Amino acid sequence: MAAATDKYFTSSFQYSPVDQAQNIANKGRVIEIMRALSEAPLDDLREVARDGYAQDVSLNVTHPINELGGIAAGLRQLWLPLRRSLPDMERRDHFVAGGRYRDADWIACMGHYMGSFERDLLGIPATRGVVCLRYCEGHELRDGKIVTSYVFIDFLDLMRQAGYVPIAPSLGSEMRWMPPRTLDGVILTPQDEARSKKTIETILKMHAALGYYSGEPPTRAVLDEMEQVKHWHKNFMWYGPSGIGTTRGLKGFEDYHQIPFLVAFPDRGGSEQGHFIRIGDGYFAVTGGWGYLRATHTGGELFGLPPTGLPLKMRVMDFYRCDDETIVENWVPIDVPHILLQMGLDVFGRMRHQFRQHKAISASEWLVNPEG
Repeated sequence: MAAATDKYFTSSFQYSPVDQAQNIANKGRVIEIMRALSEAPLDDLREVARDGYAQDVSLNVTHPINELGGIAAGLRQLWLPLRRSLPDMERRDHFVAGGRYRDADWIACMGHYMGSFERDLLGIPATRGVVCLRYCEGHELRDGKIVTSYVFIDFLDLMRQAGYVPIAPSLGSEMRWMPPRTLDGVILTPQDEARSKKTIETILKMHAALGYYSGEPPTRAVLDEMEQVKHWHKNFMWYGPSGIGTTRGLKGFEDYHQIPFLVAFPDRGGSEQGHFIRIGDGYFAVTGGWGYLRATHTGGELFGLPPTGLPLKMRVMDFYRCDDETIVENWVPIDVPHILLQMGLDVFGRMRHQFRQHKAISASEWLVNPEG
């Protein structure tokens, strides 16, 4: 197909067919593994991890945990601190989709951990109250075990729930992410292959159109060159991470995320590294890159910071729900603390400095027995 007639690079799309029974089994297996890691008794956690993870599992977790190798490191730096901080934690999946990408089986999950925040986590001061901690994940499954995981946990939102906001207020709305409006995001039934292929192609067409951006200041005319109105439902929901927030419709998306982002990173674009996941599953799709998106921070005001001129690598996933023709909902975990670190702002360092002299007190100490 000639380039002139293939403006969305459709000829380069490569959807990998899946065995529906195996795909459903893979999703069930990942649900089982992740729920056990999240909710099994702490004394059983090492056995649970050995059952679910390959011994040399690669775990890539949002900052400040970052890249881990092997089960022991995963337990020590991720699961044991998380479980001890939220001792009654429960996992609530809103979205579980699967497919094949680069000759591997991938499962993507999105949802919330809920529980009582009883112990400081990564220096975030425990509130002793209920928190809702969102997670987004991509897991490569091989022979019934997870061999590679990308785990996005919105630690910045947990800071916000604990009452500490180290950056300027989000332009979008800070709110709990909603599950898909159709309430069918945990996909455990066979899906039509043609529908799955069309869904991921709808997403990749939108991605290709984003590439039409000229790098000029994002005026109305420049934004229109990206033709986003063709790809999104008129009332689409865009759920962004803490620090960016949630928006509705194209105008909300442009005003509260896209324009500030393009001003800050006018040269943003993908790299040869590519995505680690790119799947369609019925009316749902998932893409993700760990350092795939690159940019130079040459414009100001995003997160309330002036331009630094520094090059950045971004860790991003996208979870999508489509209708027959357009994107209706988009959940977007972004490792904002890692971006801020590359821009010269260590939010975890600021938080530790802020709270290092404080200790939590119980309600009885200041209400029931104020003299004691």
